[in-house]
Amino acid sequence: MKIVAARRPLSRDLAERVFGDLMDGQATEAQKGAILIGIATRGETSDEIAGAVSALRARMRRVSTSRAPVLDTCGPGGIGRDMFNLSTATAIVAAGAGACVAKHGNRSISSRVGSADVLAAAGVAIDLDPDRAGRLLDEIGLVFLFAPAFHPAMKELGTVRRELGVRTIFNSLGPLANPAGATRQMIGVGRPELVRLLAEALVTLGSERAVVFHSANGLDELIPGVPASGIEVREGWTRHWSYAPGDIAQAAVSATELAGGDASSNAEMLRALLEGEKGPRREAVLLNAALALVVADLAERLDDGYEMAGAAIDEGRALATFEKLRAGGTAA
Repeated sequence: MKIVAARRPLSRDLAERVFGDLMDGQATEAQKGAILIGIATRGETSDEIAGAVSALRARMRRVSTSRAPVLDTCGPGGIGRDMFNLSTATAIVAAGAGACVAKHGNRSISSRVGSADVLAAAGVAIDLDPDRAGRLLDEIGLVFLFAPAFHPAMKELGTVRRELGVRTIFNSLGPLANPAGATRQMIGVGRPELVRLLAEALVTLGSERAVVFHSANGLDELIPGVPASGIEVREGWTRHWSYAPGDIAQAAVSATELAGGDASSNAEMLRALLEGEKGPRREAVLLNAALALVVADLAERLDDGYEMAGAAIDEGRALATFEKLRAGGTAA
């Protein structure tokens, strides 16, 4: 408490102990709030994020799989825009193209429809236990991991986070605490300062390969025609990463063309896309899936990944994978 009150950063080891105590109920609500607000007003460090993630990983319900590497497309969210669920569609298309994807996600927090909302509306079971989730990932190479079901320790912080009503360090942890141990990640962020923080935390946590990026229009997704920049992480080193509109021959897409609706509407949009519907949503998903396939080491360049993702849709493999996810998640 004294370190936080003095506006000094916590070391990674100390952060892991502090956040472990918070998750284990070893602090009063006042103490929890003081620590979270103290760090939020100063600004979290990559060591604090890595320490908090380590504490969360130590307490999560883990999903075992024989597949590797495992990819995730989860981001921290929080941009507050009602858009079609691009990262969810990206996960399905990438899996259809051959990636092993454990999509970590939650219900809506800052927008109308979160990944759990749209998948539930599409008939996907989101309440899997670790054993069922692991079997599904082994069998079809795709699973959805509903964050509250796999991170019971977060319940201890639920009350204080709701009462504070502001963004805290916990908003950044989800993408780094995948229950299936994803070592490949593409993470879009709405706050540009998070690019460096999350990239450095990923290095500390031993990520194999990841890209953390921010689009020039403020979105946390790649949008055709909109430049994006970020950091690539690979086996302990980092380098600048960027996307320019000329990297792939695509028409520009506006954010308004990617607007979403309620969960049912977004589920209908998702199915239409997987069934081959052309248009802005498809192009945006193909661009994001292209990066996912590069991170998964299935494509060398974005344009290669773009072609692979398009073929996965056009040849029916993305839809077939999605149908297997629906059938497997609802099976007894």
